[in-house]
Amino acid sequence: MAVQSGALTPPLKAKGGGQRALLGKRKPSGYLYILPAVVLLGLFIVYPFIRAGQYSFLSWDGVGPSHWVGGFNWEQIYLDPVERGSLVNAATLFIFFSLVPVALGLAIVSLLARTRRRGMGVFRVIFFLPQVLVTVVIAVVWTWILAPGGTGSLNGVIHALGLGPAIGPAWLGDFSTALLAIGLVGTWTEFGLCFVLFLAGIQRIPTEMFDSARIDGAGLIREFRSVIVPMLRREIGAAITISVVASLQSFPLIYQATNGGPGTATTTPGLLVYRDAFQLGDVGGASALGIALAIVTFILTFGVRALLERNAV
Repeated sequence: MAVQSGALTPPLKAKGGGQRALLGKRKPSGYLYILPAVVLLGLFIVYPFIRAGQYSFLSWDGVGPSHWVGGFNWEQIYLDPVERGSLVNAATLFIFFSLVPVALGLAIVSLLARTRRRGMGVFRVIFFLPQVLVTVVIAVVWTWILAPGGTGSLNGVIHALGLGPAIGPAWLGDFSTALLAIGLVGTWTEFGLCFVLFLAGIQRIPTEMFDSARIDGAGLIREFRSVIVPMLRREIGAAITISVVASLQSFPLIYQATNGGPGTATTTPGLLVYRDAFQLGDVGGASALGIALAIVTFILTFGVRALLERNAV
C-alpha cells in the first residue's frame, strides 16, 4: 500500500502543476473579453478628454485656424463673473440635488424603521417614477406648474384655496426665485432614488440591532447615528455619487426650463460649455470649463465614496 501511495503521488503533483500552468496560459486571454470596452472607452472618453485638454490652451472657433493663448481660458474661469457665477450656481444646485434628497430620504427611512408599514412597493414605484421620466418632459411639466397663472399651476392652486391672486409670482422668471425653483425640481427628481436605495439598505439591517439599541434606551436620534447611518454608508455613498453627477449635469432641465435665465440667475457650467462651443464659437474656453467641471465631478464623487465607504458594513 505504501508503494502504491508513493506511486500515486507524482501524477497528482503533475496534475496540479498542469492545472496551474493551464490557468496561467488562459489568464491573458481574459483581457480579450474587456478589449472592446477598453477600445470604446479610449475612443469616446479618454481621447476626447485629451483633445479637450489641448483645446483649452487655444483660441479656436472650431473651424478656422487656432492660436495659442496659454492659460488665458483657465484664468477666465475665475476672472469672468459669468463663469464664476455659474460655479456658485452649481454649488447651490448641489445642495438641492444631492444633500437635501439624501437627508430627506434618511429621515423618512429612519421613521419607517420604527413603524413597518404595508404597501411599500407602491411607494417605491411612485417615488422612483421621476428617475425613469425623460428630463425634457420633467422640465416642460414643471414649467407649466410654476407658470405665473393658469389651471393646474401652483399659483392657480393657491388662488383656488383663497390664499393668493390668480396671477402670482413667475417662479422661473424671477431673479430671486428661479434658482430655488430649479433646485426644488431637482430635489423632487432625486428624492425617489435616495429613498429606494435607503429603503433597500435598511431592510438588510438585522432587527436585533434595532432591538438592542432600544433596550439600551436609544431614542430616534441616537438610533439614527449609531445604527442606521453606519449600516447605510454604502447606500449613502452611492446616492451622493449619483446625485452629485446629476447636479453637475443638469443641462437638459435648465436649458428647457429657463435657458439659464433670467439673466444668468440659473446659468451653470454645463450650459456655458454649450453656449461657448456652439453659439459663441469659443471652443477653447468651453474645453477649459468642461475639463474643470469633470475634475470637480471626479473629486466630489471619489472623495465622498472614499469617506463614506471607509469601515462600511
